[in-house]
Amino acid sequence: MGGKSDKWAVGASRKKPKPLKVRSPGNPEVGAMLRRAGVHATVAVFLAGFCVVFFHETRRWVERRVVFPTAPPQAVLLNRPAWMSDFLYGEILATAQPTGTHSAMDHQLLVDVTEMLRANPWISRVNQVRRAYGQKPGDTLEIDCEYHTPLALVHWMDYYWLVSGDGYKLPEQFTAKQVPKIALGRDKHTNIRIIDGVKEPPPETGMHWGGEDLAAGLDMAKILYGQGFADEVVKIDVVNFQRRVNPKDAQIVLVTKYGTQLLWGRPVKAEDYFVEVSTAQKLDNMKRVYEQYRRVDGQRRWLDLRFDKVTYPSDPVEAQPANTRTARGAGKR
Repeated sequence: MGGKSDKWAVGASRKKPKPLKVRSPGNPEVGAMLRRAGVHATVAVFLAGFCVVFFHETRRWVERRVVFPTAPPQAVLLNRPAWMSDFLYGEILATAQPTGTHSAMDHQLLVDVTEMLRANPWISRVNQVRRAYGQKPGDTLEIDCEYHTPLALVHWMDYYWLVSGDGYKLPEQFTAKQVPKIALGRDKHTNIRIIDGVKEPPPETGMHWGGEDLAAGLDMAKILYGQGFADEVVKIDVVNFQRRVNPKDAQIVLVTKYGTQLLWGRPVKAEDYFVEVSTAQKLDNMKRVYEQYRRVDGQRRWLDLRFDKVTYPSDPVEAQPANTRTARGAGKR
């Protein structure tokens, strides 16, 4: 018995015990850093959410209480050109004037007004539309545009059609009673003159109005523009252009506000000056007559500017009421 127990004791003693696994202690500084990073991230997320909610609520409050006006913003045109009369200024503004109230932070309003301006035939380019501070935030709408410049009113039948310097028909038409509102600019000078006696009818708005007679009338209007002594010239009559009515009469006749006539003659771009004096000489004659008599017609029924010596009827005329029609009724259709 004793031997057997010794045998089992020996067998048991041959098995090696398993080693114990002991974890190394962690770095306390790393753990502290991780905990601080977690706290900072939580605070940052909370602050970001708070700022978003605060900004949103503040914006809503500002829109409701501060920048939401009680009336539509008032549109104004910046860089208004000198040729633009008060009448035309109002007509253009009417197409851009917003209706109803809008927040001063309403960007869509600016987009809508810009699109309306681009569709206006008077406007060639929209540079900028912005809200401005007048009496309250956003109560003014400032419009910066470039415009098609009108040069003349072309008479056809019962209406007068605005035409640009390069011969394109602009959208407005006027009656004879409205013409004085259009002819004078803000500087009180005659900026837009009537062209009467053209043969071709008006095209659609925005299209080129053809005809050599109209082109000659526009050339005439360009050289008269800005000439102070020519302010009394209100109409350019081309009914006898290329002598199609009477070969002995002047091709172009200038009509004054007194109903008197200045016989101009050939178109300003005509090159055959072997019969008539040059354009510069004719303008100088007009200027000298105006300086001497304080009227461009010299107080005569007509002046003939075509030759070296200005001729006129012997009997002077008294001042007459303004009349934009020639004595022979040019331009009737």
